[in-house]
Amino acid sequence: MMSSYKKNKLILALSLLIGYSLPAQSSTVVTDVQINSLISQAIETHPLVGSARAEQQATIEGINAAKLNLLPTPSFTTSYGSNNDMVSEVGIRQPLWTGGKLTANVNQAIFDDKAATENIYAQQNQVAKTTIQAWQTYIAAVAQQRVYLETITQLRKFEEMMQRRVSQGVSARIELDLVTNRILQETNAYEAAKEQQHIAEARLQQITGQPLPRGSENSIPQLNVLVDQVKLASAGFEKLAFNEASFYNPNVVKEFYQIESAKQEVKAQSASKFPVVYAEYKHTYDHDTNKDNGQFYVGLNYQPGAGFSNLALTRASEARVNSLIQNKEAAQRDVMESIQVQYQQFASARSRELSLVSAVAGAQIVLDSYQRQFIAGRKSWLEVLNAVRELSDYQVNLVQTRSDILGAFYKLQVDFSQMPWQVYAHNRQPVKMFNVKDPIKEWVSGKYNKSQSQQFGYGKQPQTQDEYIQLNLPAYAEQQLNQGGYIMIDDKGNPINMTIEKPKSDTTIDDNTKPQDQGVVETKKSNSLMTNE
Repeated sequence: MMSSYKKNKLILALSLLIGYSLPAQSSTVVTDVQINSLISQAIETHPLVGSARAEQQATIEGINAAKLNLLPTPSFTTSYGSNNDMVSEVGIRQPLWTGGKLTANVNQAIFDDKAATENIYAQQNQVAKTTIQAWQTYIAAVAQQRVYLETITQLRKFEEMMQRRVSQGVSARIELDLVTNRILQETNAYEAAKEQQHIAEARLQQITGQPLPRGSENSIPQLNVLVDQVKLASAGFEKLAFNEASFYNPNVVKEFYQIESAKQEVKAQSASKFPVVYAEYKHTYDHDTNKDNGQFYVGLNYQPGAGFSNLALTRASEARVNSLIQNKEAAQRDVMESIQVQYQQFASARSRELSLVSAVAGAQIVLDSYQRQFIAGRKSWLEVLNAVRELSDYQVNLVQTRSDILGAFYKLQVDFSQMPWQVYAHNRQPVKMFNVKDPIKEWVSGKYNKSQSQQFGYGKQPQTQDEYIQLNLPAYAEQQLNQGGYIMIDDKGNPINMTIEKPKSDTTIDDNTKPQDQGVVETKKSNSLMTNE
């Protein structure tokens, strides 16, 4: 038997626990916007996304390096000859024809950059799903705590009732101990849910790089409100899930760009079958005799590799293209399978929610009935407490199911590229293949347009900046200026002579015009006669 002191201490602890942990009303609501804020913070600070961005910066430099290979290659050499004399040589070589190798290298770098950008999107999606999973666990733990607190409150009322019955000798002492034991069980479940909340908070902090605001659990609304919102927003999900949504997934698009990059690699490798035509100028200087000699020539350079190994490398590149095509097909199937499985989980959770809502309502009716029958002596106290536990279990399952609906919904939104931060259009445009003549055409076109524009006065800086002064005139004078009147001003902008016709008879102007009836006219400073234009 529990002593009265220990029992009072337990009651006080539970009362403080319930009073401290009951959710407070708050104007801040965790909605889809706040979920997007968490995801936006995560994809901006997560190392996986940062690594993908750094890799994409490397591919941009690869494009620049590939284009720079089209320019002449300078060289400088200093050596000692057979007579111990030092000779220096300066040269510059310009490739004239490489069989398309340099162009293919630039196009390969362009497709590598496209693939690296899609890899950023893929990493963002992965981080977003991880964030959604942690947030789902967090809201489920908070909602379960609310259920356990409601159950503890109900059991506390039963305990008070049973204390009165025991003191009056109506019920046995064991029935009071039974309800006290159930309170301890619910408290233990509450603590477990609270621990799950702390774990989810720690995960969100690691993912987003910053802790959640203090008391953020109090701002989470009832899950049924969020579920009702996502039900309306998921009207077209079934069509998207079984459509061609996988074609636009970043993992699939990345594989497509990698295939195109490999094709350009095949072109560059195939160019090794042809000699390279180049123009070169070399200037040699002998430091002992102070003699120098310059020579310009055009030549051929053919390097098929040891044992014509370049041909084997070309075949290897072609095989790699076929391998990447199969990888793309596999990635597309994996994405499609993942989307369809995720949708089935979403639809299943949505169906379970309907049955659980009915089950919770039925369990509440049974509990109310058992309470009345217990007072009438038709039901035992154990049956009443079992009804309380059954209601609590149904409510916890409903909370878990609703959190599953929310998690599946947001993950499907990520897969369907419907999140606000998913902007992929700029990387999905048709790729313009690089051509050696393009920079020349752009330079000539830009120079022509610039010269034509300057003929019409564009592109020129004004010699002096216009200055303006303000003149305060009566209202009728401003009206006359609008009708074509003139003002003469001097170099300092002061009016010299102002010719203003008197207003017509149908217009009545008081000579004692008030200051607020005066207009302000802004004119340009000049030595000549100025109009109001």
